[in-house]
Amino acid sequence: MQTIVDSSSSNNSVGNFKTYLGGVGASSLAQGLQIVIFPWLLVGILNETALRVGYAQMALMLPQLFFILLGGVVSDNRHLGHHLFRLYLFYCAPCFVLLIAIWQGYLSFGLMLLFGVCFGTVTAFIQPARESLLSQVADTQLQRAVAKASFIQFSAQSVGIILAGYLDQVGLYSLIILQIVFLLCSGWLLRQCLSSVPGTDGERKKSTWKDMTTGLNLVREDVRLRHLMMVVAATGFLGFGLYLVAMPILTREIYHEGAAFFAWIQFSFMFGVILSNVYIIRFVGRFTQPGRALIISLLLRGGFLVAIAMHPPAWLLFTLVLLWGGASGVAMMLGRSMTHEESPQPYRARVVSIYQLALFGAAPIGAWVSGHTITAIGVLPAIAVLGGLTMLAAVIAILFSALWKPVKLASI
Repeated sequence: MQTIVDSSSSNNSVGNFKTYLGGVGASSLAQGLQIVIFPWLLVGILNETALRVGYAQMALMLPQLFFILLGGVVSDNRHLGHHLFRLYLFYCAPCFVLLIAIWQGYLSFGLMLLFGVCFGTVTAFIQPARESLLSQVADTQLQRAVAKASFIQFSAQSVGIILAGYLDQVGLYSLIILQIVFLLCSGWLLRQCLSSVPGTDGERKKSTWKDMTTGLNLVREDVRLRHLMMVVAATGFLGFGLYLVAMPILTREIYHEGAAFFAWIQFSFMFGVILSNVYIIRFVGRFTQPGRALIISLLLRGGFLVAIAMHPPAWLLFTLVLLWGGASGVAMMLGRSMTHEESPQPYRARVVSIYQLALFGAAPIGAWVSGHTITAIGVLPAIAVLGGLTMLAAVIAILFSALWKPVKLASI
């Protein structure tokens, strides 16, 4: 599979894309709250070290390393709306436990680890199902549909982050209850958006080891997909893992600020993602050489990290984080759309699960490495080192990756 298929004319929607976007928006509002609440409970409430924050973030993401391929297999040949609704009900359970623990004064590092494992396990099943659902309900060309979904996702996350920034005024109880409400709304909307499952006619495959390895074999045999997953894994390991651990520590130890400052860092990143997706929807429409654009974004992200490591003033920090988010937004849109476009529909959830595994499976290892690196040499030198490694990974991809080679568009 050496060409990128233009799916603008071959996309057969069987659902309501606007309802899907509503479900993504509600889920992302809850995720925006989670992005601030989880690390700040560790850093601001429990006063944990960078190393233990890294362990907690690893606990949140590590289940995806073990279960996301199974999640992709389970998602294939199901009614994804009903499947997602059940999963979102499970999503609420660890939030209820956390709410009760805070109320009764039982919050501890061990409980945060347990919460992370439970929440991350459900996420491993939700992500491939929700991504596969996108290609079934999209009512427009796929890169544009992915950009629209990303715009809604990160806009809603930004609203959730801003709400979480008022943690001291609103209170943890109210924010966690609001998170549960958003999760329930998302599950209901995603159930409503899909009318049928194309090509299954009630037939369901068994979730066997052979089913899981089918997607792996497909990626291994396709050089562009294989190199795509390697670049995505580098993003998860060097960028995402660092972001999760370094930003709250940077807030507390370098800028000596609280939850509101941390929330504005998160918002700056999300706003950068939003701006990049608006630009893609409004002016670009479709990248003709998506592999090159993906690698260039990786190179830029490394440069922004090196600049952040120079301890800029707060206004410049927010600007750099915004630019980092913009480059990340382009990368996320391209990674998702290339995965959808180059994978056959019957195996799409499995291939998407490998994409999620590459990104979120590498992230907990990156979080663990980031925690140890920060502990050993400090947060600013750690950001500089990992930023430099990101730029090195981009240069290697330019020299050796099939993604950098020009491709011809083929319409079907």
